[in-house]
Amino acid sequence: MNNIMKKSVLFAVVSLFYLSANSQITFMRAAQDGDANAQYKLGRMYSQDNRYQKDIAKSLYWYKKAATQNQKDAALALGELYYYGIEVQQNFHLAFTYFNQADTLGMYEATYCLGEMYEKGVGTNKNLQTAFSYYKKAADKGNLAKAMFKTGTMLYYGQGVKKDIAKGINYIKLAFNEGYPTALEFWNKEELWQYED
Repeated sequence: MNNIMKKSVLFAVVSLFYLSANSQITFMRAAQDGDANAQYKLGRMYSQDNRYQKDIAKSLYWYKKAATQNQKDAALALGELYYYGIEVQQNFHLAFTYFNQADTLGMYEATYCLGEMYEKGVGTNKNLQTAFSYYKKAADKGNLAKAMFKTGTMLYYGQGVKKDIAKGINYIKLAFNEGYPTALEFWNKEELWQYED
């Protein structure tokens, strides 16, 4: 590598570092000024281990600041952190609270997670009817394949809802048409193709 190429590579690396540090400063200022989207982005930066030093305490701090302003991505992120216990102590009650907030803000991934929580009885009382309603909402409004599958299997078996094999099969087929592999496995295992016209 000649000197000109070495200088070009060095300049590119220094420029990238400067831009990266500068963007963090910009987000920090906006976040401190109360910008909910900047607070969410700063929380996300601290939650990942790429360009910035990972710091889950700072990540939680900024996510919570954003969530108090109804920033939907922050509410979902907090729900997921507490639900799965990702680098924080697992807390189903906090997860339930943040998923509810994210659901009311139109985050259908949170809607699906609420369905899971009601189905399993974690963070709330077990209630299959309520679980079904959340799964169906995430399937119909959020177009989530995994929610389509859960809606379909609950209809197929009559769990939390009146048994309706035909509707169940339709939802399961929608899920595997969306590329959800578990739906295709279920379709073949239960030989649901025999119900098709």
